Amino acid sequence: MGYSFHSKERLKNSDAIKAVLDHARPFRGNLVNIYVVKMPAGSCNRVAFLVRKALYNKKIVLRNRFKRVLREAYRHTRHLLPESYDIAIMAMRLKKDTKPTSVQKELSDAFKNISKK
Repeated sequence: MGYSFHSKERLKNSDAIKAVLDHARPFRGNLVNIYVVKMPAGSCNRVAFLVRKALYNKKIVLRNRFKRVLREAYRHTRHLLPESYDIAIMAMRLKKDTKPTSVQKELSDAFKNISKK
C-alpha cells in the first residue's frame, strides 16, 4: 500500500461527517479525538480531518498546517485499521510546533484498539 491519499478516501459530505460525529465511538487522546463508525463490508475507509475555528480563530495558516499534519499522520498509520470504516479526526490540542510523528503515535494506538474489537 502506498502513501498516496486519493479523493475516494475523503469524507467530504457534511451530512456524512455529522453522522460520524453523532454515531461514532470516540477515542480521546492528548492531541486528537478520533471518531470511528463501522460501515458495510467492501467499502474503503473514508476520513475527514477537522480543526475547529474556535480553537484557532483568525489563524487560517495554523488550521491548514494542522490539517496537513493530521493528513500526514493518517497516511502513515492507515494500514493498521481494517477496511470499511468512516473516520473523523479532530484536532484538539495541537501546538504550532506539533510534529506528525506525535499524532501518528496517537492514531496508531487508537487504530490498534479498534482492530482488536
